[in-house]
Amino acid sequence: MKNNKKKKINTTLSKISLIKPKIQNIVSTVELNMILDLKKIALRAKNSEYNSKRFHALIMRSRDPKATALIFKSGKMVS
Repeated sequence: MKNNKKKKINTTLSKISLIKPKIQNIVSTVELNMILDLKKIALRAKNSEYNSKRFHALIMRSRDPKATALIFKSGKMVS
């Protein structure tokens, strides 16, 4: 009985050692401590969209590296 448990544990451990983690998503936050005019920023910035009726943040996208930032009127940013 003990040998079966050891075999199962060894098999499980060998499978775990084959796992290779891969980072796919990183989230960061920033506080600018100022009020932002999102309409003005959206008009001047490339790759940005702002529709206050749909979502209360400016969405900015970068192609390389591929990233998205949400910028709020309060000056808080999430990317």
